Amino acid sequence: MRVVKPVRRLAPLLAAIAAAVLIAQPAAAASLGWMKGEAASFFTDRDWELLRSTLDQALESAADGDAREWRNESSGAGGRLTPLVSETRGDVTCRRLRIESTAKGASSSHRYLFCRRAGGAWGLGQPQETPTK
Repeated sequence: MRVVKPVRRLAPLLAAIAAAVLIAQPAAAASLGWMKGEAASFFTDRDWELLRSTLDQALESAADGDAREWRNESSGAGGRLTPLVSETRGDVTCRRLRIESTAKGASSSHRYLFCRRAGGAWGLGQPQETPTK
């Protein structure tokens, strides 16, 4: 599987994506000028922790159509992650999620594809082929 950069750098949504399996540390807010107006640009560290935890739950155990929600009472930010469709081909499982987020009056809604090989970590997009020796 390809290396996944911190979610804040991967997509304009980012308000909706983060997972313990995907993100080591969120990017500094100063580098997010291109995201101006996206809900994620207002997230606190705790918001990202809650989002990552909820994303992990959605990917691992939510049935298609079964939304998982998170909310940080301190910041007022929150979101909903809904698996839309899941597919397994060989040793690769993919799930498309709709990720909706709100923070400080901004809202975002985007769809992302997450995939993993059997026993591997989830990542954004299709995993790369494993090189043969």
